[in-house]
Amino acid sequence: MDETISSRRPFEQFVLLAVAELTIDGETPVQSHVVTETIKDQLDTVARDSFGGVERQEVVSALGSLAADDLLSTERTTSATGKGRPAYDAEVGVKTIVETLLDDDTVGPYAERLQTTV
Repeated sequence: MDETISSRRPFEQFVLLAVAELTIDGETPVQSHVVTETIKDQLDTVARDSFGGVERQEVVSALGSLAADDLLSTERTTSATGKGRPAYDAEVGVKTIVETLLDDDTVGPYAERLQTTV
């Protein structure tokens, strides 16, 4: 599983760490708009330009890709307006996610910050 995590694109790793953070905070399963806001709040922790900005559709795509590779699980939730929306949860342990990405040049600083809470 470590190889699956470390071989992801940096933005997908960033999204995975955001889901890990939300898991630590007890906020999962989480919808894409919450992940997007968490990522925007953490842009200064990555050692790279902010991925050209963060668009929700890019986050949705990354979440889908991570779920397809069994790094995230997906369930249907209902919004306040009654629409069904996917919500995501880490399928692998938060500790595994964080430890795998600690030495990454791009998202390592974010993983280091999360390591103190795991």
